[in-house]
Amino acid sequence: MSHDASSPTGKNAPRETLRERAERELQISGPPPAPATQDPATLLHELQVHQIELEHQNEELRRALLEAEEARSKYLDLFDFAPIGYFTFDEQGLIQEANLTGCTLLGVPRERLIGRRFPLFVDPGWRGHFTALLKRVFDGPGKRVAELKLVRQDGTGFWGQVEAVAVDPASRSGPHCRAAVIDITAQKEAQEEVLRLNQTLEQRVEQRSARVRELAEELERFTYDVANDLQGPLRHIQSFTELLNERFPPPDEQSRRYLEHIGASARRMQGLISALLDFSRASRMRMRLSRVPLDQVLREVRKKLEPELANRQVQLSADPLPVVQADSGAMQLVFRHLLSNALKFTRAQPQPRIRVFAQETGREYVLAVQDNGAGFNMRYRDRLFHVFQRLHSDREYEGAGVGLAIVRRVMSRYGGRVWAEGKVGEGATFYVALPKQPVDLD
Repeated sequence: MSHDASSPTGKNAPRETLRERAERELQISGPPPAPATQDPATLLHELQVHQIELEHQNEELRRALLEAEEARSKYLDLFDFAPIGYFTFDEQGLIQEANLTGCTLLGVPRERLIGRRFPLFVDPGWRGHFTALLKRVFDGPGKRVAELKLVRQDGTGFWGQVEAVAVDPASRSGPHCRAAVIDITAQKEAQEEVLRLNQTLEQRVEQRSARVRELAEELERFTYDVANDLQGPLRHIQSFTELLNERFPPPDEQSRRYLEHIGASARRMQGLISALLDFSRASRMRMRLSRVPLDQVLREVRKKLEPELANRQVQLSADPLPVVQADSGAMQLVFRHLLSNALKFTRAQPQPRIRVFAQETGREYVLAVQDNGAGFNMRYRDRLFHVFQRLHSDREYEGAGVGLAIVRRVMSRYGGRVWAEGKVGEGATFYVALPKQPVDLD
């Protein structure tokens, strides 16, 4: 065995050649004799050099074998003690290799596992999935993943995630694939628990929502019945107060004021009851969805508001309004209360202005009524749409504080929303957002 003196050996080039090392160890100075000579001394020299070369080659081979053995030992440790199972299958699912983790997952010693078909450790109901996985693995390049129900040797089951990739079919061992099997039982159980809790939560939410709806309907019925029942006694109070005033005129000014207070309170009570009945009707009214041109709705509402507009110079303008999916009667109710509110709070303005406009977003139509009236303090904006909540006294502006609450109630039945912006003395803008896909009104 000989080496070209110009080619280095070992890992780090350039490096002293075996020939150079052999020459140095023989302490030969000067160039070696020409190879063509047949001098016995020269032949002996060449033999000694080759012998030393062979010894160094053997030493390097032993070192390389030792390094390879160490690397193989590290690889086997990493392979066997990896936290997931590694397997090698042929096209029929025959197990060719398995690490210790994989053997532990299946509960079978390695010597008894090699050569067995992996489908034997797949739940019968999932074997078709494993067959389909193998087919996809060998049909094309790339990793394939599937979740399977696996069965250990002792019959206990667990969930495994199998990730497999085909090896080059031209390899010496023929077509095969490498697969990693991960025990995902804990994750699957957690998922199932979350699904179970979600189903339970949905059932509880549905039950509570149904109970809330039932209570709300019961409260609405009770409110409506009470308001109706109160009208009779209230009419009696008004009638008998008027009769008392006619037949028995008050003897003094104080008695007369008492009767006036009774009459005014009865009228105030009558107004509150009427407003409450209006709110209850808005909650109970039947609504049917259809294509509603809001321009036409606004024209009809303006006709009904003519008595309020007759003696006032109000600049009432409207931008083009969209066609929406809604109930025409309900939208008339919304516009009537919003415009009535704007007319009332612009009464003190020498040049009242009211503008109706609309904006469109991806999910809803936003309708707005803007005025230059009294406005309001934004700190109290949350009170505006609640029943009987007022920001002004009766002496300043009449009303029961129900109109905006009716607007909010109608929009909530559509799945919409309401809000307002304003500033004291500078007017207000009231917004209603109508979804393009309203909720089921039935």
